Amino acid sequence: MANLKRHLPMSVTIAIIVHVVAIILLVVGYQYKQEQKSNPSPKINAVKAKVINTEKLAEQKQQKQEKEKQQKILEQQRIKAEQARLKQENEKKKLQAELEIERKKAEEAKKRAERERKKAEEAKRLAEVKQKELEKKRLEEEAKKKAAEAKKLAEEKKRKEEQEKLAQEQAAIEKERLAKLEQEEIELKEAELEAQRIAKAREMTKLIAQYQDAIRSRIQSRWRKPLNEQPDAWCKVFVQQAPGGYVENVVVEQCTGDEAFRRSVEEAVWKSDPLPTPPSPELFDRELRFKFIPET
Repeated sequence: MANLKRHLPMSVTIAIIVHVVAIILLVVGYQYKQEQKSNPSPKINAVKAKVINTEKLAEQKQQKQEKEKQQKILEQQRIKAEQARLKQENEKKKLQAELEIERKKAEEAKKRAERERKKAEEAKRLAEVKQKELEKKRLEEEAKKKAAEAKKLAEEKKRKEEQEKLAQEQAAIEKERLAKLEQEEIELKEAELEAQRIAKAREMTKLIAQYQDAIRSRIQSRWRKPLNEQPDAWCKVFVQQAPGGYVENVVVEQCTGDEAFRRSVEEAVWKSDPLPTPPSPELFDRELRFKFIPET
């Protein structure tokens, strides 16, 4: 019986007790009626009493309170979950807005740099045109001066014999021709030097671009994407290297991604050791700064 009570719910136990009490009352009542039949006595009006199970009522009240308490807890949990979701959405919107602002700033900086570059190129072109105009004017003035001097000499020698005059005129003409040839040779040499300088500058620009592309390609091949994907994220990286491309130090100076993205970029640079060597030794620089943007 003790084992059975341990496994039965309280409500079932109470119900069993109530039924047992009812059976006992029925038996007692039946015996009492038999005794009344055998021993008649004055009729007494019986008042029916209703038995109230206070334990059952207390248990039902407690269950109701527990249920209401659980409902309140669930409601509080739902409210907290909703607040957390709203907070996360607000933070996400704020981060997206900040990223959009940074992107617009970067685009504006790029446009501003492009305008400055074009402005500098135009200023350089105008300066070169002005320099050529000044040089041309100087040459014209020198030619005029030389012509005037030659004419003056010719006029001074006009009093001499015609043959000497003709010789002097021919000498002046030859001198002017030689001066023109010399000037043309100077201009030709300057043009050749300028062409060589431009060609060398273009070649150096091409080699620098190849060197930078090789470094970016090496780092990109060693980079491993973090689990939390972050589109449009980038990092500005500072690298110290020794001759031969051996990486000595890596510092992520600026990064729009989270900590995992920043560490992935730093690890990719270290894994790229040694960095590619430049196509020309004069392009080597112990300190490198570049912007790492993952390829999609």
